[in-house]
Amino acid sequence: MSDEPTNDLVDGALADEIELVSDLVVAASTSPRHFTPEEIDALLGVSREDRDGPLGSEPVG
Repeated sequence: MSDEPTNDLVDGALADEIELVSDLVVAASTSPRHFTPEEIDALLGVSREDRDGPLGSEPVG
């Protein structure tokens, strides 16, 4: 093994998304039913406007 740096990429946004997904998986595993889209948004800490953009606008992406 080498002691040289590996130059691994660190993506903070990806790490945040992985944490959100893991939180959602844990919440879903304790629920006896499927979550509604609104419940998922609440668990992820996003509002409909965050997800869809301002009301009346086209979604981005």
